[in-house]
Amino acid sequence: MPNESTYTVKEAAALAGSSERVIRNEIERGVIRVKRKARGRAAAVTLPRGAVLYFRLLKEMPVRLPRSDRSELYRLLAGRSATAGSWRYDRGRLRRGILTLDAKAAEDDLDHHLRAYEAGSRKVVSRPDILGGEPVFAGTRIAIRHVGGLALRGAPIEEIKLDFPSLNETDIAFAAVFSRMKPAPGRPAKLKFRRVAA
Repeated sequence: MPNESTYTVKEAAALAGSSERVIRNEIERGVIRVKRKARGRAAAVTLPRGAVLYFRLLKEMPVRLPRSDRSELYRLLAGRSATAGSWRYDRGRLRRGILTLDAKAAEDDLDHHLRAYEAGSRKVVSRPDILGGEPVFAGTRIAIRHVGGLALRGAPIEEIKLDFPSLNETDIAFAAVFSRMKPAPGRPAKLKFRRVAA
């Protein structure tokens, strides 16, 4: 699939509910292979949808798999094939010998979050004249991280929609994922003050 979406390490961690450190460790140990996109002086790591699913399943797994098993599982999910090593994928179930994992619910949930993330990404606006550059939903002054923080703390979606009637469930799901990503490090934008005649 040449046009398949790919995700940065930060995005993949937020979408999988994992941590960037876990993803970077798997890359450094050679468990997973990644694509690198040239960006400026350094090449940025990008991960396919199957990698995000891999990290989501890894997080939910009751036991820690040996490195070789994790590598084969990653190849199965990222390669979208029916087999990889001793792993088999059959109708939403992952099988390796007597071990069977139900991946269907995790896949469905991930697809919901991916759709929300793709749709929400197109609505992000960050301008210095709106809330000092804090990312907001287009056409509003609603801070995405504020809404996401409410969702992550367990506020009911219906309650959030009452407070912010211009948002829908997809917007709120996007905000929750967006809020899991740490803002890029750097200095805050300089504030500009203007004198106002009294």
